[in-house]
Amino acid sequence: MIHTLKKGETCLTPLPGLELDQDEIKQALWIDLMGATDEEHEFVEKALDVSIPSQEEMQEIEESSRLFKQDGVLFMSIWVLCYDSPIPVNASVTFIITQERFMSIRHTDHHAFRVFMDSKKRKQARRFRDSEDVYAELMDSITGHIAYTLRLVEQDLNELSVEIFAEQKGQIAKTKPIGLKRVVKRLGKRNSLVSNLRESSVSLSTVTPFFVANAADWIEPDVSTRLTTLQRDIKSLGEYNVQLSAEIAFLLDSTVGLINFEQNQMMKWLGAAALVVAFVP
Repeated sequence: MIHTLKKGETCLTPLPGLELDQDEIKQALWIDLMGATDEEHEFVEKALDVSIPSQEEMQEIEESSRLFKQDGVLFMSIWVLCYDSPIPVNASVTFIITQERFMSIRHTDHHAFRVFMDSKKRKQARRFRDSEDVYAELMDSITGHIAYTLRLVEQDLNELSVEIFAEQKGQIAKTKPIGLKRVVKRLGKRNSLVSNLRESSVSLSTVTPFFVANAADWIEPDVSTRLTTLQRDIKSLGEYNVQLSAEIAFLLDSTVGLINFEQNQMMKWLGAAALVVAFVP
């Protein structure tokens, strides 16, 4: 699927088909390829005279393969959380950026992109002026979704903490009974989610300095200021992530300790019962 956005527009719109003239692509400020077919890739490559990385190339983990400049074109890949599986995992998204155009290549759907399909889903539907404007807006959306997800994880951990450590009758009455083994599974899922969010945050922290350093000649001052603020936000998310990871580790250790305690108590009761049965005539 190919979506495009022209200068002055507020949201991405799908192209109806490949029979369109290549001028439609050339006039676009933002071109988004989501799960595009080989034919669609070839169509865009021919129209813009650019090489689009394959899905296998997008999975490279070396920084030199994920951040590089070639013939004045910036190629940058990041990890973005995808909810297509029961446990959310990261998927690679690649940006191809020039002063005139922004292109995103992805093979999975992401919330941060869906908000640009409908201007009503954004608080401020800005009209895009240039490629760095698109980059800043999209990075802000991705960062905001990471922050929102981490906040949900924190709320869930707070609820789990009450369920695990509730001792007073009033507390117990207000909480739903939950098996400790189920708590361990739930904490395991949250730990996986936080770990993936940390990986995504780290990738975000590397692309913006690379973009600013290599596009300094054409980045507008207001966008540069915005990206500086965004970089501080990403750093704060990393610290927030570390805090949540420590809390998950504490709750997991405590839960495993409670499970062992319950099992020991059960063994004591079984041992006592066996002794009673043995001495009963």
